[in-house]
This record gives sequence, structure tokens and C-alpha cells, in this order.
Amino acid sequence: MTRPHKNVALLNYYNFLMGFLPVIAVIVPFYSNQIGLTFQEFLIGEAIFAAIVVGMEIPSGWISDIWKRKQALIIAAIIETIGMVMIGFADSFWTAVFGQALMGVGVSLTSGTTTALLYDTLLEEGRVEEFRKREGKRAGIGLYSVGIASLIGGFLYEIDPYLPVWISAATYAMCVPIAMMMDEPGRHKETVKKNPFYDMVQVMKYALRTNRKIAALIFFTAILYGSTQTGMWMQQPYYIALEIPEMWFGVFASLGFLVGGAGSHLGHFLEKYMRPVKILACLWLCAAMCWMASGGVLGYHALVLLMISNAAWGIGFPVMQDALNRRVDSARRATILSVASLMIRFVFIPLGIILGWVVDTYGVQNGLLALAGFVVVANIWNVRKLLL
Repeated sequence: MTRPHKNVALLNYYNFLMGFLPVIAVIVPFYSNQIGLTFQEFLIGEAIFAAIVVGMEIPSGWISDIWKRKQALIIAAIIETIGMVMIGFADSFWTAVFGQALMGVGVSLTSGTTTALLYDTLLEEGRVEEFRKREGKRAGIGLYSVGIASLIGGFLYEIDPYLPVWISAATYAMCVPIAMMMDEPGRHKETVKKNPFYDMVQVMKYALRTNRKIAALIFFTAILYGSTQTGMWMQQPYYIALEIPEMWFGVFASLGFLVGGAGSHLGHFLEKYMRPVKILACLWLCAAMCWMASGGVLGYHALVLLMISNAAWGIGFPVMQDALNRRVDSARRATILSVASLMIRFVFIPLGIILGWVVDTYGVQNGLLALAGFVVVANIWNVRKLLL
């Protein structure tokens, strides 16, 4: 019999190690100083990374649904390790992109698998009502981990610019034995046996067209979190504009991720007082206002506001996942969750490239104002559909 306490604990360890990436805090100066890339080139690389995830997202979710979830996590950790090592050895745009592409494959394998494994573990033991709390805690641990790693990332960069990269690669490698110790939960509905591409297309149609409530939720969060992801990357150019020493990048990044982690860990308390869609609508407005205030006036006030915008991801993503999990069965749960992640990437790919050009050409302030304008205008219709 699957032991939920074992899987829950191991998934928390897995998330912690996957998030312990000191390189995140200094990735923009690393790409600029060690590889020689502009911010736009960095975001083009991120867009290519996201495109790889898009291409692999649904197939990887389907693989996780018909294969063992723990095996998907093992392979993901191995691929992520190789990708990070490639970035450490990169000396040009395309070598860096190759490393990011490998990491994109790994990310796609974990995006829906970890959530599905946790949900199926709790479902098998009749404890599914614990999912929202445990998933929020798991996601929070991942953000806490990024925050802790970021805290030391800037100082490691001062010692040796490559130290944050090698430590990040080592923590990815440590995920392999963690995943090997997990138990595989049973499935509660028979996996569809038709052609795999037919299955994937049918799931996408169901998620994005047939079930309108799921579709509205996915489109809203795709715009919100595609924008939030872009906004997180724009924080480092903002620090550069303020002429903050690079050793402090990690401190500010750490605080931002800790805010996001706290939001994810404790966000389930909000559901006692507000419907999930209202929580998401409030987060949407909060993120937009923070970007507008930061872009309107260049100043240290933005150090706080940009951190607050991180909470939109931390609080809202588990809320969205819980809503989706309650509407789908375990045979296709990972695939549906992968559809949601895929749509976020669809938004981020063009948005990141465009705003990378805006930041390089017109400055980070105008980039943030453009980001705020986009997220408000693009999501007005979705908010109306969700709240009515």
C-alpha cells in the first residue's frame, strides 16, 4: 500500500532540490558578463526554452499518465543536470540555448507529474481533501528553496561567477535518488488505449473548448502567469538600472521568492473567505498595480513592489491547480495540468521576446509599464467570464 507520508515528504525534498538554484539570482549578469549576451538575447533563449517545453508539455504529461510517474521524475532530474552543465560550459548564444533546451525537456516532465503524483497518492488513501494544503506547502517549499539559494547566489558570484551554476547542477543531480525512493500510486480509471496523439488532442479540446469553466480558468492564468514570469526576469535589469551591486541581487531575489513561497504555503487560508476566482482576480490587479508603480518612477520603492508581485504566482498557482484537479480524473490529470502549463508558455514566448526588446531599447521602466498594460487589457474578458 502506498504510504502517503513517504511520498509527500519525498516530493517536498524533490521540490526543495529542484528549486535550490543559486544561479537564478545572477542569471542576467552571468549571461551578459560570462557569455556576452544582451537582455533581449537572454529572453530569446528563455523563449526557446519555453518553446521546447510547449512542444514536450502534452506528450510528457501523457507519458506520465501511462508510464510510472516516479520514472518520469528520475529522467527529468538527469536531463536537468545535463542542461545546467551545458550552460556552465556555454561560450555562445547557441550553446547556452542548447543547455536551456535540455532543461526545458526536464521541466516539461515534472510540470504536471509532481502534482498528479501527490493527488493520486492522497486519493488512494482517501485523503484528497488534504491536497490543497499539501500542494500549497510543496509549491511553497520550492519557492523557499529558490529564495534561500538566491540569498547566497550573489555572494557566490562574487567569489567565482561559475560557482552558482555548478551548485545548481549538483542539486539537480541529487533529485535522482530522491525520486527513486518514491512509491508509485495506483490509477483509479483505466488509461485511454487509443492512439496517443489522438488522446492528447482530445484532452486539449476538452480543456480549452468543451469545458468552458476549465478553459476560462486556463486562459486567465496563462496570461497572468506568463506575465508574472516575464516580470520576474525584469527585476534584475531594474536592479542594474538602480546601480545596485551584483552581490545584493541574491538578497533581493531571495526576499521576493520567500514572499512567493509564503503566499503559496499559506494561501489556502484565503479560500476560507473568498472563492478561488476572486482570489485570482485580486492577484491580477495587485500584480498590475505593482508593475505600474515600479515602472512609473525608478526608485527603491520598487524593490518591495516587485517582490509583492511574486506573491501572485505563489498564492494563485495552487488555487488554479486545485480547481483543475477537482474536475478531472487521474487517468488524464497530468495531461490536463500540462495543458495549463503549456498555455503559460504560449503567452511567455512572444511576450518575453517583445519586452526584452522594449527593455534594451527603451529601458526597464517602459518595459514594466508595457507589461502592466498587457496583463490588464488581455485579461479583462477572462475576468468577466470567471466572475459571472
